[in-house]
Amino acid sequence: MVDWAIQVHGDGGTSNDFGLAHANAMARVLRLADGPDEVHRQQLGRMELKKYR
Repeated sequence: MVDWAIQVHGDGGTSNDFGLAHANAMARVLRLADGPDEVHRQQLGRMELKKYR
C-alpha cells in the first residue's frame, strides 16, 4: 500500500513532505522483523508432501 501511495505522489512520495518515505522504510523493517515467511512456507510444504510419499 505504501508503494502505491508513493507512486500516486510521484517525486513527492520519496521526499519528507508526506512521510511516505519513512512509512516505506518502516514497512521494510517490519517485513524483516516478522520472520522468514518463505522459509516457513517451504518447511510446511515439505511436511505436507512427506505425508504422501
